[in-house]
Amino acid sequence: MRKINHLFMAFAMMATAFSLQAASADITVVLDQNFDAFTEGSEQAPATVDISSYSSGKLRTTLPGWTGQYVYEAGGCLKIGASGNLRTANTDMSSNGGNLRITFKVKTLDDVGAIDVQLGYNSAKTFYLYDDQWTEIEYITTGGRSTSYLTFKPNFVVNGILIDDLKVETSESFLAAPEVNQPTQADGVSFTALWKSVTGATGYLLNVYTKDGDTRIYTLQDHSVTGTSYAVTNLDATKTYFYTVRAVKDDIISAESEEVQVVKNITSLDAPVALDATAVTENGFTAHWQAVPDATRYEVNVTKREILAGDAVVNIIDEDFSKVTSGSITSVSYPSTQEYLDAYTQQPGWYGYAHCLASGYMGLAPFGSAATITTPALNLSNNNGNFEIKVNMVSRNYSGPVDGDTVMVHIYNGDELVESTKVTLNGDFADYTVTSDNGSENTYIQLSYLNSSDKLFIDYFVVSQQLKAGDEVCQPVGVYEADGDATELAVNLPLSDRLSYSYNVVAYAPTVVVSYFGNYVDEIASAPSNDIEVKLSNTAISRITSSSSIVAMPGKLMIETSVEVPMMVCNINGQVVSNGVASAGNTTISLQPGIYIVKVGNEVKKVSIK
Repeated sequence: MRKINHLFMAFAMMATAFSLQAASADITVVLDQNFDAFTEGSEQAPATVDISSYSSGKLRTTLPGWTGQYVYEAGGCLKIGASGNLRTANTDMSSNGGNLRITFKVKTLDDVGAIDVQLGYNSAKTFYLYDDQWTEIEYITTGGRSTSYLTFKPNFVVNGILIDDLKVETSESFLAAPEVNQPTQADGVSFTALWKSVTGATGYLLNVYTKDGDTRIYTLQDHSVTGTSYAVTNLDATKTYFYTVRAVKDDIISAESEEVQVVKNITSLDAPVALDATAVTENGFTAHWQAVPDATRYEVNVTKREILAGDAVVNIIDEDFSKVTSGSITSVSYPSTQEYLDAYTQQPGWYGYAHCLASGYMGLAPFGSAATITTPALNLSNNNGNFEIKVNMVSRNYSGPVDGDTVMVHIYNGDELVESTKVTLNGDFADYTVTSDNGSENTYIQLSYLNSSDKLFIDYFVVSQQLKAGDEVCQPVGVYEADGDATELAVNLPLSDRLSYSYNVVAYAPTVVVSYFGNYVDEIASAPSNDIEVKLSNTAISRITSSSSIVAMPGKLMIETSVEVPMMVCNINGQVVSNGVASAGNTTISLQPGIYIVKVGNEVKKVSIK
């Protein structure tokens, strides 16, 4: 269930390409619009009337032939709502062979966002906005026709975008920078540089280099290539290489492409071999493992294992998302499209896809496919696999809570889906309970939500089991990271005779992923190592409990110990009158007068209570 790919990184490969400026004499301006006529509202508080609607009509009367949806005035610029679009009038863009330079300014009304720009029926180009400031976009393309139009659509936003100062120019001198791709053949000593062809280009100039700070040290400089790939060989495996490409058309040379850092293409990574822990004390231990070739970092996954002293309902997961501090229900914040959620959860290992943040809540915001949130691996094998899930959640749109939306609760044992339950939501935040008897030693619980016009908000998520004295409760407590050169890691966690741990190790390395949107760099993960149990030795327990103090007082017994330890009190006939755990510090037990045998950890003492 651990997923590594980050699709957002694939989209980001479609970033802006810049070209050299053509001589002004070659340029024909075919569209120039600054939206100064739209004076209502402001950038901070756009007007609320949709001027693209038939009831308003202001967009088409002010700019004949322009259309759109959810378009608003914003004090000399235009706001396009999250689900809206703005389309120009049909315009003759065919001069100079239809080579176009499209420039405009854009600003997201969220923390981040994106805008899609489409020329006629061509594929849209996506430009990403990494802050909430005005950004100038320049886009060079071909295919201008006598009746071309542009369509602008916001993407990855809730509150929409602002647009201003749109200009479209044509020139035979416009030449786009190539769109480069991550090489899929790269073994450390060679790689094949890849890029897309540029319309009109007669050749390309390839730069390959290492870096000393910001200074380039060239292996190839302006190397002439006629195709769209080139094999670079005889490299130093200890160095990191980069490359850029420029397009050439006669005496016109484009700007450089984006820079590509060459990453060794790894298709698999050996699982580490975890070794026995050392330096095991009541305060922690040191985890060990064998190094894995090509690994650049490791994660040590630690699970707490506690023996229950008495029957109890135990919350295996009890998550309230109080660590989420950005965004709000009416203005969510978007992190990565998919990621581990350790920064937002009490227990490590949660995973989100198409999720969003609202202070105190975890949200799901589908974009075409289901949005999901998945728990870490849970040991739910106790009580014959019976457990209960309780989730407090609500479905909302811009108007408020929505009745009738559904959430699927999927239960996986490992990678196998063993149970699915549909939950129908009604009203505002409410508790929804699902019970199951399919718990195993490796259970994942996933919430899946699909409604592209609404969002799901989760207040808290609890997984509980009815357990008995002597049952072992296993809970993930930490994911500790080490760099690729490390083979050990100190872990500071308390241990006792009832509280132990286990750990495994996962290796990670960068690699290249091939997708529909282009190749991109992501991490590959190994399978987890073997599990290592970490327990205090009898010697350590004796040393810990030998400092315990057992004091008889009138009507009661006082136990003082530096750590949590098991304790039991029997009367003179051998009957157990108290059985449980003595907490670190002082524990007091009320007793009738008499003679008692007291066992605290491994220490046994006879006492007389008056």
